[in-house]
Amino acid sequence: MGLRRLLTLALLLGVLIPCSAQGAMLPPHKRIAVMIFESASGLFRDNLAVDTASTVITQALIENGYPVVNDAQVKKIKADKRSELLRSGDAKAIKALGKTYDVRIFLVGKATLAEAVRNDFGTYTATATVTIQGYSTQDGKYLLSQMASSKQLGGTPDEASQKALEAASRELAQRLISGQGQTIHGSHPTSYRYRDVTVTITGAQDFQQVNAILQKVQSHPATRQAMVTSYSSGNATIGASFGGDVKEILSLIRDTVQPRNVRTGPNSIWVDL
Repeated sequence: MGLRRLLTLALLLGVLIPCSAQGAMLPPHKRIAVMIFESASGLFRDNLAVDTASTVITQALIENGYPVVNDAQVKKIKADKRSELLRSGDAKAIKALGKTYDVRIFLVGKATLAEAVRNDFGTYTATATVTIQGYSTQDGKYLLSQMASSKQLGGTPDEASQKALEAASRELAQRLISGQGQTIHGSHPTSYRYRDVTVTITGAQDFQQVNAILQKVQSHPATRQAMVTSYSSGNATIGASFGGDVKEILSLIRDTVQPRNVRTGPNSIWVDL
C-alpha cells in the first residue's frame, strides 16, 4: 500500500487527530496558564481547598496533551501586581503578562464554595461553583467562558466542600477539553425563526454577574445558542441565536439583575448595571 493511501486511511480512522482536539474549545500546542482564585463563605474557611480547582483542571489538560504552565510559574504570575487586572479581562495586562511569562492563553477563573449545611441524614451538603474565562495573550482578546456547579455530601463541612469543588472542577475541565457546553438546547420547534441578537452589558461587578445573565438567556426555550463573546473591565457582550422577541430577553435580564438603564433595538439590547 502506497504512502498516500496509508495517510488517507489514517485520516479516515482519526489516527492523526488526537481525541482531545476534536471539538475542543482550546487551541492545541499553545502554552496555557490556569489562574483560579478561590473563595469560601463562612467563618475560618479562607484557606479551604486552596488551589484544588487549579490542580484538577491543570491535570486534566496535561493528561489530554495541552502544554500547561507549572505551579511555580503560576505563583510568580499571581505575585505580579498586574495579575489583578486579569480578573477584569484587561487586554493590556493580558498581553504584557503573556510576554513576560511566555504564556499564550490565560484561563482566569473563580471557585466559590458556599457554606455547607447539615442535612436530614446527619451529614453535610455543600455546593461549589467554578467559572472560567479564556484570553489570548497575542491580542488580549476574549476566547471562551465556562461554568460548572456541583452539590456533594460529606461527613464534615470541609469534606463536603472539597468533594463539591473537585466535582465541579472535573466537569468544567471536561467541557474545556470536549468543547461541550457552549450550545444549549440542541433541538427546537421548527416554528421559531431564529436571528442573531446581541446583548451589550456595561458596569458589571464581575464575570459571575455576566454569567448569571448568560444562563438565563440560555434557559429560554427560544434560545438555540448563546455565549459570551467578549468581556473586559466590567463590559461584556452576549451573542444569541434567538427565536422570540427581544423583550423576552430583557425580561429575563430584569429577573436576574436590577439594571440602572436599558435600551432595546430590533436585534440588540443595551444594559447598564
